[in-house]
Amino acid sequence: MHGVGAVILLQHSPVYTLGAGSTIDHLRFDPSNPPHPLFRTERGGEVTYHGPGQLVMYPILDLKQLTQDLHWYLRSLEEVAIRALEAVSGIEGKREPGRTGVWVDGRKLAAIGVRARRWVTCHGLALNVAPDLGPFSSIVPCGIAGREVGSVWEASREAEDDRQDSSIQAQQAQLLREYAVALLEAAEDVFVMRLVPGEEPLKALTAPVWLEECRMGKC
Repeated sequence: MHGVGAVILLQHSPVYTLGAGSTIDHLRFDPSNPPHPLFRTERGGEVTYHGPGQLVMYPILDLKQLTQDLHWYLRSLEEVAIRALEAVSGIEGKREPGRTGVWVDGRKLAAIGVRARRWVTCHGLALNVAPDLGPFSSIVPCGIAGREVGSVWEASREAEDDRQDSSIQAQQAQLLREYAVALLEAAEDVFVMRLVPGEEPLKALTAPVWLEECRMGKC
């Protein structure tokens, strides 16, 4: 296979996003006065929250060169998250029948919402590494009532240690760096592609943001 695409990996400023066809019934606030900016997007799925401490991966891939099947693509994005969880923290991420995403101990750690035009993908995967989970309480995440959202930080050994605040911040920053690498490496393996850095790494907030170009094909 030959072609050029991109994988963008970043952290957002605090924001709520709605899917193209999602309802505002899953908002626990007045949409005219949201606690964080609220936008409707073109992706599938219901409302979610993005913010610092969450890694969001936006693959821009031509599925005509892979597999022209959005269900396959969703399962592949889940596999990227599952492999990253295992590689960095030894955590077993699981799928749930009839639902999209990755779960650990009944909590959703990775959410997925995608769109494709002429089989070229946009939007993607969000993995809760070490975010503030508080803003999720203002919504019904992904429209799934009665289910909690979790994070890698909570699910891993680091969350059990008694540390000073400054040390916790350093540990969380290191965890984000490790997961950034793991997600990109897992994407390479799952989609059988080679990633090469873009011209200049992007920087935003106080956390690193990565831009990676990918070239589809044999390494």
